[in-house]
Amino acid sequence: MSQNTITIKLPLYRPTLVKQDMYRTMRSHFSQASNQALQYLQEVPVRKATELDRLLRSIPLPSTLLQEARKLAVSRYQDWRKHANTKGFPSFRANISILFDNQNWRLRFDQGHLKIGIPTIEGHLTIDKYVPASVNDYALFWVNYLLTGEMDPNSKHYKPSYKGISKPKKGNAQLFEHKGKWYFAFTLSFQLQESPKTNKAIGVDRGLRLIAVAADADTGRYLTFNGKRIGHIRRRYARLRREIQQAKNMKALKRLEHKERRMMQYWNHVMAKNIVQFARASGASIIKLEDLSRIRSMKKYWKRADRNIHAWAFYDLERKITYKAALAELTVEKVNPYKTSQECSQCGIIRKNHRRKDQFQCSCGYHDNADINAAFVISRRPSLVI
Repeated sequence: MSQNTITIKLPLYRPTLVKQDMYRTMRSHFSQASNQALQYLQEVPVRKATELDRLLRSIPLPSTLLQEARKLAVSRYQDWRKHANTKGFPSFRANISILFDNQNWRLRFDQGHLKIGIPTIEGHLTIDKYVPASVNDYALFWVNYLLTGEMDPNSKHYKPSYKGISKPKKGNAQLFEHKGKWYFAFTLSFQLQESPKTNKAIGVDRGLRLIAVAADADTGRYLTFNGKRIGHIRRRYARLRREIQQAKNMKALKRLEHKERRMMQYWNHVMAKNIVQFARASGASIIKLEDLSRIRSMKKYWKRADRNIHAWAFYDLERKITYKAALAELTVEKVNPYKTSQECSQCGIIRKNHRRKDQFQCSCGYHDNADINAAFVISRRPSLVI
């Protein structure tokens, strides 16, 4: 059985001005509680959870939300302690998302309309305090699965890999505002039965000129994703970031960073989806990736490594490929990245002078794009035991 987690985002359906004001008040209190917990930890690093909860009790929020604020602050504080030499002391922004534990939110249908129940400053949750949400076909497919434990095999969102799927497990949730609209997002976890696998694999090389290359060494087919457009986006945002930093407009800088991150995540979604589709069309059951866990330390010698490497979400792309592959009954495996760009995919000879910029030329006569050759090499390398 393989573990999978997905996120479902539901827009709230026309919340009243009174509800919106209440959510903004809760958000302000949640931010206050999180920052106050950080201050208590800064003063006395070793504090028990019960002590922090007692100190936060004066903030007008349900106890469950105060506990979530405390958990968030403790997590952020512990992360800061590990990187205190390079990071400033953390703080939470005013428009923070309100977090909910998996036991503190509910979904129900009322006369055919989906409604959400969450703890608020209105008091105990009752049926009349549930708020309606908008839902599309995809979200409705997973909501029905959560509420009934069953899937509609006739739905366009149903996949053969869902046969024998386990019962869903609710995860944590959050309430947030974006561009004047309120959203409720939650996670679902489930397990899929692993079907018998073949040994056929495709390789995926990740780089800069070509952001990703998926290749099938058996057929010679490959799929490339050019990095020019994404490189242009990164350079544009880097220029804007410099201008905003010079103007010392920190709020605008944060908004810019969030927008750039969302764009990168979108492109990673697109690439991951197409890579998985390419693997299935190739008849492969395995997607092989280089183990890039040390990419930041390995590539310090690259020109402008601070922008090119540290700005590109290699791990985010890997994570999206992994969970999309699991839903398609594919396995993601890691291989040793050692000199994949210098090894010939045809004869296996490794030489430094094989690669010249984006071209690969082997002494055996084989020549191709260097990233495409590397993807072929990756597909044939033995998997690491992790």
